[in-house]
Amino acid sequence: MRLRVSLLVSLACLFAMAAPALAKTLSTHVDLYHQSKILKLELKPGRYRFVANEASGQVKVIRNYKVIGTVKGRWVKLNKKSYYSEIVSSHNDIQEIYFSGKKEAVKFAS
Repeated sequence: MRLRVSLLVSLACLFAMAAPALAKTLSTHVDLYHQSKILKLELKPGRYRFVANEASGQVKVIRNYKVIGTVKGRWVKLNKKSYYSEIVSSHNDIQEIYFSGKKEAVKFAS
């Protein structure tokens, strides 16, 4: 009986650790030509990779293979699939990120 309980606890722990790995992520590369920002995260001109987690809305901002910050966004549904990846900004404040071939985008609160 004790062996069964240990086995069940071990399996439960294994599934709990694997659950975050199953969360779907979307990612895209974007070139920024001007000083920009997402919420309070300042971004210098350059090439960035944005990795968005669908479950949490967290977006990792990566430059030169290093995570330079994480920002919280919310997922919005689009009327149709985006033809290409792009960012929507106003006065160099990034407001949305669209992902190529997807009907979802990440929106950032101002």
